[in-house]
Amino acid sequence: MNVFALISLVAFMVCFFLGNFIYHKNPKSRLNTIIALTCIFVGFLAFIEFEYRHAETFQTAFFWLKISTLWPIVPSLLLHVSLIFTKSSYLKNKLTYLLMYLPGIAISAVGLTTDLLISGASKEYWGWTYIVPTNVTLYNIMSLWTVVAVVLAGGICFAYYLKSYDLKKKQAKYILAGLYIPFFISLATDFMLPIVFLRVPELTMTTMTMGITLMSYGIWKYKFPALTPAIAADSIVSTMSNFFFLLDDDLLIVKVNQATMDLLGVVDSELVDKPLNTVFAEDQKSLFKKNPFNGDKKSITNIETMFKAKNGQLIPVFLSLSQIEIDNSQTLGIVCIGNDITDIKLAENKIKASLEEKGLLLQEIHHRVKNNLQIISSLLSLQSKYVKDEEDLELFRESQSRVRSMAFIHEQLYQSSDFTNIEFGTYVKNLINYLSYSYSIDSSYINFNLDIDDVSLDINTAIPCGLIINELVTNSLKYAFPADNCGKSSGTILNEICIYLHSYKEDKFILVISDNGVGLPESTDFKNSNTLGLLLVNSLVDQLEGSIELDRTNGTRFRLIFNKLDYKN
Repeated sequence: MNVFALISLVAFMVCFFLGNFIYHKNPKSRLNTIIALTCIFVGFLAFIEFEYRHAETFQTAFFWLKISTLWPIVPSLLLHVSLIFTKSSYLKNKLTYLLMYLPGIAISAVGLTTDLLISGASKEYWGWTYIVPTNVTLYNIMSLWTVVAVVLAGGICFAYYLKSYDLKKKQAKYILAGLYIPFFISLATDFMLPIVFLRVPELTMTTMTMGITLMSYGIWKYKFPALTPAIAADSIVSTMSNFFFLLDDDLLIVKVNQATMDLLGVVDSELVDKPLNTVFAEDQKSLFKKNPFNGDKKSITNIETMFKAKNGQLIPVFLSLSQIEIDNSQTLGIVCIGNDITDIKLAENKIKASLEEKGLLLQEIHHRVKNNLQIISSLLSLQSKYVKDEEDLELFRESQSRVRSMAFIHEQLYQSSDFTNIEFGTYVKNLINYLSYSYSIDSSYINFNLDIDDVSLDINTAIPCGLIINELVTNSLKYAFPADNCGKSSGTILNEICIYLHSYKEDKFILVISDNGVGLPESTDFKNSNTLGLLLVNSLVDQLEGSIELDRTNGTRFRLIFNKLDYKN
C-alpha cells in the first residue's frame, strides 16, 4: 500500500478516536460537541483522501476527489470552535451561523456539481491528486475563505488568550497551536504551490489531525470540573479566612479547614474524630461536653470563648454555631464558624482612651458578624439543594431570609461612619430587593410602595424592626396573591404591598405594612397564632415596647406603634 495513503488512513482512525473520546468526556459541553464534530468531519475527509490516493483507476480517484470538495466546511467548524471557546456573544445572533457556514457550504456545493474547483485527477508518486482548473476563480475564493476563517478564528482565540488566566489561558494556547500549525502547512502544500504548478504531497489532513489532537489534549488536560453545590461549598470552606469545624451529632470533629489548622498549629489528622472541646482552654472545656443548643431550635448561637493552640498559646475567638437538621426532631450535625478575636481583645484594652479606636473596633465587629451571617446563609442555601421535602425546604428559605435581614443591618453599619445608627430607609429598600429576588417577584405582578421618613435607628431598634418587616412582607409575598386570584388589567398593577414608617411623637414611630391581597382568614387570631412567623412578630413587638393592630379591610394591614430604644454601650 502507498505509504502516503496509509498516513491518511491513520489520520482517519485518529480523528474518529479523538472525536469519540472528547465527546464522551463531557457530552453536555457545547465546546466538546463541536470539537468532536470537527474531528469526525476531518476524519471523514482523511478517509476520502485515503481512498483517492490508492485508487486503481482514474474514474475511482476522480469520484473520491469530487467528494473531497467538502473541505471548505472545515474552516467554518474551526471558526465555530473559537466562538464557543471564547463564549462570544455573537453566537446569540442567528445571522452569525449563516455568515459562518454559508460560504463553506456554497463553495462545496459548486465544487461537487461543477469542475470549477477540481477539473481532474493526476497520478503522482504519492498517489492520485487533484488538478487545479484553468479558471482558478472558485479555487482562489476557496483559498481566501480558508485564510479569512482560520485567521479570524485564531485572532479571536489570541485576543482571548491575552486577557484570560489559569486553565482558560492554557486551553487557548493549545487551540491556537491547533489552528495555526495546520493552517500554515496546508496553505503551502494545498493552495500556494499548486497555483505555481509545483506539486508536493498534500498534508492538510495529516496536519489537521495534529491540530485537532492539540485542541483535544488542551480541552481534556485543562478541563473544568462540573460546578455542583458540594464543590462550591467545599471551595468556600477551604478558602475562607474564618476557621471552620463540621461536627457530627456526637460533637466529634468531621472536617476542618486550612484556617483552623493555621490558627491552632496542627494538621487535620490531629483534630478529625476528636471532641470539639479538645481545642478549648482548660476553663472552657465544659462548654461542649454536651450539645450547646440543648434542644433549642435557634438557627444560630454565638459564643465568645478561648482556644488553646498546640504550642500552648491561648487564642480568644468568636464562634457562631448553626445546627444541620434533617427534620424538626433530629440533628444531623453542627457547623461552627468563627474568627480569631485576639486583635479585638487587645483593642478593647485601649478603647476607653480613644473614641477612634472604639469606632474601628465596632466597624470590625459589624464586618465580621456580617461575614459570619453571610457564610451561614450561603451554607443554608447550599444545604437546601439536598432537601427534597417542600416544607423542610421552606424552613431553610425562611431561616436564610432572617439571617440575611440581620446581615444587611451589620453591613450598613460597618460601611457607615456612624456605627450606632442606621439609615432605615436604605435598609428597607435593600431588604425588599433581596426578598423580591429570593421569591422571584416580577415587578409587573407585585408593586412595592415605600413611604419612609428620613430616620436613623440604632441597632437595638433596627434589628427587631427589620425582622418584623421581613416576616410580614414574606407572608404577603407567599399568601396574599395566589395565582388564581390576581392579575394585571389595562396595564395597571393591581397587586401592591405598602410599607410606611413615620415619626410619631417623641421617640415613637408608626410602621404600617399592608397589601391588597386576599387577606387573613377571619378565623386567624394573629396574636395567638402558632406559626413561627407571627409568633416572632409578636415577640419582637414586645421587645420594641410597642403595640400592633390588624385591619382586614381590603386585604391585610398591620399597624405598629413602637418606641425608639436607647442604645446600650
